[in-house]
Amino acid sequence: MKKHRIENTLKLMREQGLDGLLYASSANFQYLADTPDTFWQRSSMNNIAGKFSARTTPEAVFYLNSQGEGYICCIPSLKEKFTSFNNLYVSYLDQMEDTLSLFIKGMRIGIGFDCHEFLHDTLKAIDNNVEVVDAEELLNDLRVIKDEDEIRVLIENAQFTDRAVRFVCDHLKAGMTQREIEQLLMDYGFHHNVPDFAFSPTCGLKTRHTELAIEALTFSRDSILVEGTAIAFDVGYVINGYCSDWGRTVYFGKAPEFIKNGYKALQTGQQYMVEQIVPYKTNNSELYDLVLKKVTELGYGDYLRFQDTGMLGHQIGIDCHEHPMINRSTDFILRPGMVFCSEPKMFFQNECYMRVEDMILVTKTGAEFLSTFDRNLFEL
Repeated sequence: MKKHRIENTLKLMREQGLDGLLYASSANFQYLADTPDTFWQRSSMNNIAGKFSARTTPEAVFYLNSQGEGYICCIPSLKEKFTSFNNLYVSYLDQMEDTLSLFIKGMRIGIGFDCHEFLHDTLKAIDNNVEVVDAEELLNDLRVIKDEDEIRVLIENAQFTDRAVRFVCDHLKAGMTQREIEQLLMDYGFHHNVPDFAFSPTCGLKTRHTELAIEALTFSRDSILVEGTAIAFDVGYVINGYCSDWGRTVYFGKAPEFIKNGYKALQTGQQYMVEQIVPYKTNNSELYDLVLKKVTELGYGDYLRFQDTGMLGHQIGIDCHEHPMINRSTDFILRPGMVFCSEPKMFFQNECYMRVEDMILVTKTGAEFLSTFDRNLFEL
């Protein structure tokens, strides 16, 4: 466990009057136990809010007591994942309640969303007088600032995703289906021993003047790649316990000049927004309007989506969609060490669904892109 994470968490526990924290396999488990090699069912597989996870019984749990002592209890098949952890208890699922009772003490315990019902009922079985408190979001403000190790991994992940999509672009052929293009992304991950996607990827095909080009988010995995098709990539991988999230639109063939210039405007708006960030001053809620300002100056403001809410993206780290979300209503000052995904989108009805998404690091002096994909690459 990393000392600074535990010390900061203990401070929060004291403020909330908590005697302990109990998390099933989740982002908070990984953050506190520092176990990036362990696979867990991420919230993005089901919903941004992990409480809707299909998983109901944990194969491993982490407990932190008020003295800063951490314990892991896992099933036998996961034992090798945690051999370096000091307080490791191995248990069969049916015996987990009895095993947890050996080290869970206290009368006010915080629990996470993942396997919420199991955690609640198990604590009550250990002692019916235990007060069970929701603590999924307790660590949000701690996790939003990434340390040097986390930043290094996120940089590597962003650049890996750049290479993956460039590989796909270099191997696109007329007649391929959307499903086949997405399979290329999966195969690239398999070939490089990547354990999983951060979320289900999309290589959304929209051929101009077709039925699928009428609505922004209508796609079909059976769509065929032909001349005049825009391809909207949205992809992320899980590497070393952390997520990437990446997006671009490229055009198969010669694009109409208006669409090509729209893509330049969207890229310019994204770059302008990043250039304006001042740490400890710029607010999360301002970012969308910085993009909107620039694309409007370039004549494409009417095509930018989500102008009612100013929705632009999210933080990223152990999980793909992390606190705080980026929109006009979320008040959060940007600080060095934050890594967020900005994903402005345009829609040209009957023509093209257009997106740009980058992972962006807030530094001591400003902000910088972690993505290095060629911003001038549009027409293939």
